[in-house]
Parts: sequence; C-alpha cells; structure tokens
Amino acid sequence: MSNLVAAELRKARSIRTTWLLTAAALGFCALWTVVSVLTLDDPGQAGLALEQRVQNVYQMAQQAYLFALILGIFAMAGEHRHRTLTLTLLITPRRTRVLAAKLVACTLIGSAIAVAAVVVTAGVAMPLLAATGRPVIVPGIAAILAGSALSTVLYTTLGVGVGALVRSQVAGVAVAVVWFLYAEYLLVWLVPAVGRWLPGGAAKAVSGWNLGGGELLPVWAGGLLFVAYTLLVTVAAGAITARRDVA
Repeated sequence: MSNLVAAELRKARSIRTTWLLTAAALGFCALWTVVSVLTLDDPGQAGLALEQRVQNVYQMAQQAYLFALILGIFAMAGEHRHRTLTLTLLITPRRTRVLAAKLVACTLIGSAIAVAAVVVTAGVAMPLLAATGRPVIVPGIAAILAGSALSTVLYTTLGVGVGALVRSQVAGVAVAVVWFLYAEYLLVWLVPAVGRWLPGGAAKAVSGWNLGGGELLPVWAGGLLFVAYTLLVTVAAGAITARRDVA
C-alpha cells in the first residue's frame, strides 16, 4: 500500500496541473483576504461585532477549497482520460486498493495545500489589519485556521470520490463548480433552512464562518456532517469502481 501511495505522490508532483491548481488556490486565498480586510466596514457586516469580522478575515484560508476539490477530481478522473488506469490495474488488480492509495495521496497533498493556505492567509491578513488599525489577534483564530485547513483537506478527498464516480474531468469539474458556486446558493435562497445541512454549509461551519444569525451548525456538527458527505461519496465511488469496466 505504501508503494502505491508513494507512486501516486510522485505522479502528482510530476504533473503541472497539480502545481497550477496549488498556485491558484494560494492566490485565491490571498486575494480574498485582501478583499475581506478592505470590506470590514461594509454595511452587510453591520450585524457582526468587529471581533467576528476579523475572524472572518482569517476564514479566507478556506478559499482554497474549490481548487483542492478540482485537484482531487483531476487526480482520479485523469486516470480515465489519459488511459493510465488500465496500466495501474495490471500492476495492482485490486481496484479498491488503487482508490484507497489515491485517497491517501490526495489527502496528503490537500493537507500541504491547506497548511500553505493558512500561512498565506495569515501572512496577508496580519499586516493589512495592523495597517488599517484593526486588531490583528482575536480569540478563536487558531480554531478558525485549523477548521479552514480541515475543510480544504476534506474537499480534496471529496474530489477523488467525485472523479471516481463521474470519470470525466470536464463533467466532474462542471458538476463541482455548478453545485458549489450556483446550485447550493440557489437552494439556500429558495429554502434558507436547508443551508446548514448542505455540503457547503457544513464546510463553512467547520471553518468557523460567522453569519451573525446562527444559520450554521456548530463546528463539531458541521465537521461530522461534512465527513459524512465525504464518506458517502468515497464509499459509493469504491463500490462502483470495483464493478465498472475501465474503458
């Protein structure tokens, strides 16, 4: 198993897409951190105390999520696109072991991206907050950064499951983008009460996002719910991968 994981990690390091998605994820975190600091006095945040608004600045470490999700999708669906899965299965016929190795490798990669996102976010937020006269350190920052990192890791793992289910890189990314950027927001707009139970709402709860009205689950509940979503997708992916033709 360790050899399979090591092979997956070498493969990921050798693919330019991995580095491009990582750079985009970190750039996105930096960009949204700047925007968040510059809009601290936005009327839309009038219901939040300054401490909560500063906490939301550090929550921008979670903005790596979409790129982490796409990386996971590419890692699995790319095997089908480039027809490399057949060779892998000739060497290791047990498909569930291949999927498990992919999940472990992507979890490690997602962890690296998550840590880098935390460092970038904090590195951008602290001097900007100090320069604008806002408090740099407020209670709960450590938990927010840790939760943001955890949600990024889970998004990467979720992406592997989505890639295994859909098998097409384009379709997988389209499904992910449409759901997390459009469909979920539409559902919340139509039925606000369901927002806390959706994957995006659970991820926001994990990362400590403050909405000011108790709309999200507690951190621990959001974490368990998001883990449940991830397990559901990966278990389904494992069951389908074990039975489906490779071609």
